Amino acid sequence: MTSRTSRKQTFANLLRVIAPLGIMVACLVTLAGHADLPGLPELITLVRQVPLPNWIGAFGATVLSFWALGRYDAVAHRHLRTNFDAPVARRAGMASIAFSQAVGFGLLSGSFARWRLLSPLSPLQSAQLTAFVGITFMTALSVICGLSLLLIAPSLALRGLGLGILIVATLACALCFLHPEWRLRGLRLRPPSLQAILALMLWTLMDVGFAGIALWFLLPSGHGIELAALLPAYFLALGLAIISSSPGGAGPLELAMLALLPGAEPAALVAGLLAFRLVYYAIPAALAGALLLWPSLMRQGLAAEPEDEEDLLGSDVRPAASQPFDRPQAETGVILQNGGHVMAFGLNQVAMLDTPQISAVLFDPISGRRPEIPDALNRHARARNAAACLYKCSARLAIAARQQGWKVLRIAQDAILDPSEFSDKGSSFRQLRRKLRNAEKAGLRVEPAWSTLPLHDMAEVDHAWTRQHGCARGTTMGQFEPGYVAIQMTFLAWQEERLIGFITFHRAADEWCLDLMRQLPGAPDGTCHALLRAAIETARDAGVTRLSLAAVPDHRFAHRFDRGLRQFKSCFAPSWQPRYIAAPTWPQLALALAEMIRLVHRPARPEIEMPQPDMTMRAPHVELDENAVAGKRSA
Repeated sequence: MTSRTSRKQTFANLLRVIAPLGIMVACLVTLAGHADLPGLPELITLVRQVPLPNWIGAFGATVLSFWALGRYDAVAHRHLRTNFDAPVARRAGMASIAFSQAVGFGLLSGSFARWRLLSPLSPLQSAQLTAFVGITFMTALSVICGLSLLLIAPSLALRGLGLGILIVATLACALCFLHPEWRLRGLRLRPPSLQAILALMLWTLMDVGFAGIALWFLLPSGHGIELAALLPAYFLALGLAIISSSPGGAGPLELAMLALLPGAEPAALVAGLLAFRLVYYAIPAALAGALLLWPSLMRQGLAAEPEDEEDLLGSDVRPAASQPFDRPQAETGVILQNGGHVMAFGLNQVAMLDTPQISAVLFDPISGRRPEIPDALNRHARARNAAACLYKCSARLAIAARQQGWKVLRIAQDAILDPSEFSDKGSSFRQLRRKLRNAEKAGLRVEPAWSTLPLHDMAEVDHAWTRQHGCARGTTMGQFEPGYVAIQMTFLAWQEERLIGFITFHRAADEWCLDLMRQLPGAPDGTCHALLRAAIETARDAGVTRLSLAAVPDHRFAHRFDRGLRQFKSCFAPSWQPRYIAAPTWPQLALALAEMIRLVHRPARPEIEMPQPDMTMRAPHVELDENAVAGKRSA
């Protein structure tokens, strides 16, 4: 059985080598039999008719085409996180593609070249990198061909084909955005981010566009082929040549070009392709061969980049639990649940959320200087092929970002109270007093959870709430999970011995921030008002100087969302402070908004271990106990 499997594998490997050569021979034979081509001496004579300025233009277009290919490889390295310097990755990419397109057998030759030029890269990583480049390049090229067909195809059927390709590509991009990770037979596949997809499309268009221009420059005088007609034909022919894997695309490229340009003179077109192979294939392949023989040449001429402040101080990814208790904003505690982490850019620490599309700093820095954050964040995001984003930041950080050219948009308002100055007296609190009276008449008992949490009862309240309101939002808002609420400050509302509702707060040294707010369907009117009123009193007694009721939307369409939430928070007459989103460009800002909306409305559900009815969990330690609070109130 093993011997039979080995023979099949040997045959398959042999077929991979023979098939491209067979395709090349078949195409060349077909070309010779159906095209009235002159002999090689006459073709060389036609090549000599190409003016010197055209040769110079073709060399320039070739340089620009390979420059784009190098940028393409840099995007691939960032996606696969190989940790190679961008200049070295670009040079290796250009040399690998020059070598593989000349000798054919793209996956094998490209993988070998990258492994040879980037010595720390393993053979498996080289193969992954080559496969990623090949698949994404062909995908991008198919989109370019579809656009070409849509714009200039002679028949309605071909234009329909082009439109279909573009529709499929658009749907694929939407799928990559909505499902950033795919599972296939136990494998986890991560498609490129939208930022990477746009970059790959741009570099592919520049590569094939300049390559087509180089070919057009090298056509003999009097060829009569318009550049607008040549480019789409070259795009399609190039795709067929790459699929064939024949050395240099010889045979399929010529045959496809003649078929797609029926009005062109075959001799002039083949002569131009002959010159094109010299400029675009042979010379780059010779340079790539020199690099393969002496890989040390890869770093020649690369000056050491000056170290900036971040390089000198270092950057570090730290666990979410490492954020200090003495921090400006308690709300950064949400990264304990949403997969975020603490990122240190030098001495500047921020609550960071890295998603498939964006790298977002949530709220204001945990420590450090605000003006240093935007530039460091932008470098971090570029290294991930992601968009940089400041989310729900204060006006001070938004101003610092705007001064560095970032685009800023106000998206929310944070409701802030000072517990030491809060009083429910006066006309502004009429509705709050009415709600509190309703809760008192219903026999509601509100108390802080000083020692234990009734997790089973709280889970039942949460499940009932989600059945009524739908899936809980997440990412920047917490979701119920025992280990998560155990480190928060919790207040419970009881009706006799039944838990009716609860609220939780993120805690920091000088601030509490409202997080979860849950109540049973049909709970007495004023339940959440009574819970929050009790929390304000406890925060005052604990010496907390700032209590955040969290943010509500504040934009053009805000009146359509969470109107009841704003009305509820307005009962406490808070001070409203604006919150902003910022990104380096408007497209990145739009992408960041779309990604945050997706994450908030379609969060990954935390794994909740349902406790048994008799199970409890210790509540967090607070610098205050129940007896102390009772003593202060009686005084």
